[in-house]
Amino acid sequence: MIRISRMADYALLVTFKMRGFDELITLNRLCELTNLPQPTIRKLMRALTQSNVVKSVRGSHGGYKLCNRSSQISIAEVIEAIDGPIALTECAKSGGGDCQIASTCELKENWNIVNRLISNALHNVTLDAMGHMPFDIKQLNSELIKVPD
Repeated sequence: MIRISRMADYALLVTFKMRGFDELITLNRLCELTNLPQPTIRKLMRALTQSNVVKSVRGSHGGYKLCNRSSQISIAEVIEAIDGPIALTECAKSGGGDCQIASTCELKENWNIVNRLISNALHNVTLDAMGHMPFDIKQLNSELIKVPD
């Protein structure tokens, strides 16, 4: 089964909820908006801050804010902040991963193509696009995704 982690899914929800705020959002407010527990939000915000998806401001008037407009943040950026680079198979990882049969595998090159297609699709869907139900696939900016007219 191909799926993102639960924490990456939560991170997408948190960043999606943040998109409507220009001001700093407190940890407690994020908990209220998402119904997620504070330790989970704290862990997510640490990873999102380290990946420059979210900016953190300390202090009594501190909180969190998206580093860029939600129209410029891809869902791939959020997923990668939590799960690391998108790689469907071991050989699709940066540097070839740790595949025992990579030198003789006839599927490696095609898996790399499939991985690039999925990664490209995720990089071309923004937090804003996720707010439009359903979003228009024709607006995806991708050479790899051709939509019939």
